[in-house]
Amino acid sequence: MTNYYYLASDQKLGLGNTSLDFTEIEPWMIPGFDYPVQVEIFNGVKKEWELRELLQYIRNYTASYPVCTVQIAHLLNSDQVELKVQKKSNLLWHEIVNPKQLLLQEGHLLTINKVPNSQ
Repeated sequence: MTNYYYLASDQKLGLGNTSLDFTEIEPWMIPGFDYPVQVEIFNGVKKEWELRELLQYIRNYTASYPVCTVQIAHLLNSDQVELKVQKKSNLLWHEIVNPKQLLLQEGHLLTINKVPNSQ
């Protein structure tokens, strides 16, 4: 059994320039996601520097889109256990003030919506 972070989006994701263990995968649906999973991070994200890298990766990939959605889930991948989202939460992109907001418990799916910030 291995912990993974799975990333999905309504836009095309890629590997980017990061030291995280990203793997670009053939897009597929995991129950609970609204969009196909495109990237997985082997052994998940646990350390503060990994969270900063993940946040920077998301910033880089969403920079050119005024409106988009990114979904991140921390799931246990095993032959004996079905991939399953147990809890969902939402954040607006401009509400992310700390990379630790991307630290998810196992089974948790976070949806980040980037919308024009009306100040």
